[in-house]
Formats: sequence, C-alpha cells, structure tokens
Amino acid sequence: MNKPLSQEDVAAMEGQLRDSVEEDRKYWRVNNVKCDAIYSAKNYEEFADRVAAAHLQPLQRSDYKNKTPKSWNQYATNTKNSYNE
Repeated sequence: MNKPLSQEDVAAMEGQLRDSVEEDRKYWRVNNVKCDAIYSAKNYEEFADRVAAAHLQPLQRSDYKNKTPKSWNQYATNTKNSYNE
C-alpha cells in the first residue's frame, strides 16, 4: 500500500515546510519583542504598539540612496503650461 511520493506531493510538503518555518520565525520575533517590551514599555499602549510593529525592519543606508526624487505636485512642476499654448 506504500506508494512512492509524486513530484506534487514533494512540492506540497516543501510549501508546508516553508510556511511553517516562516510562522515560527514570526512567532519568535514577536515573542522577543514582547519579552523586551514587558520591562521597558511605559504603558500598555506602548507595549501594544511595539508588538504590532515587530515585523518592521529598520531602514538601511542603502534605502536612502535608492530613493528616487519625486515632486509632490507633478502638475506644478510640469514645464508645459496650458495657459501659454
């Protein structure tokens, strides 16, 4: 009754393993933030905010370098003015 695993079965097990590993990482990341915040947070709101932001990563220097300059008002910086046509 034991038949070999198909390629789809192996792929499904790999997907389940990846999901389980990611869930485990998330659990421990949140748990570490909770353990730190339980002693250093001044009130429950700060504790809850820190736990809610546990998934965020700090910005790296390269994040600032890769920023593309954008104008806030693209219509005001447009060189073609509709009134002068």
